[in-house]
Amino acid sequence: MQNSTKNLFFVLLLICFGLAGGESGIAKPGMVQVHGGTLFWAVITFLILLFVLKKVAWMPIINSLEARETEIKEALNSAETARENAEKASKDYDDLVKKARTEAQEIIADSKATGERVKQEIKEAAEKQAKEMIDKAESQITTEREKALNEIKSIVVDFSIQAAAKVIEKNLDSDDNRRIVKNTIEGIRNT
Repeated sequence: MQNSTKNLFFVLLLICFGLAGGESGIAKPGMVQVHGGTLFWAVITFLILLFVLKKVAWMPIINSLEARETEIKEALNSAETARENAEKASKDYDDLVKKARTEAQEIIADSKATGERVKQEIKEAAEKQAKEMIDKAESQITTEREKALNEIKSIVVDFSIQAAAKVIEKNLDSDDNRRIVKNTIEGIRNT
């Protein structure tokens, strides 16, 4: 900032001396005439004004610009930090999503395996229970068949005894014996 002030001062001095160094007695139409005394006081007034502006206006403006520059740098640093944090959070989120998907797939696979195992256990238990029921039913059928055969034998024996008793009581010819046996057998069928 100091260099620009010095450069401005030298440019003004060169302009003033250039204007003052021309032909003094001849006035050209349309040209501004500059007198040495007026120029001197104009330059002094300008320098005083420049000094006052430097103290009153430029320093506060420069200070506020420097403060603003510092704020912008801090804001940029904060934005960079926030961007890095956002990238980290995004990466962490992506990692969590991947982990959750992996865990979900494992849970699904475990559930399927457990379901298959339970299905197989239920199937085996049902088959075992059905076999036990079939064995029990076959055993009961065999027992009932033997019981029925025994009853039939008992009834046949009773009827045979009754038929024999009737045959003996009534000593008839062979046609009568056949007819009695036939009636007895039909009586067994009806019961």
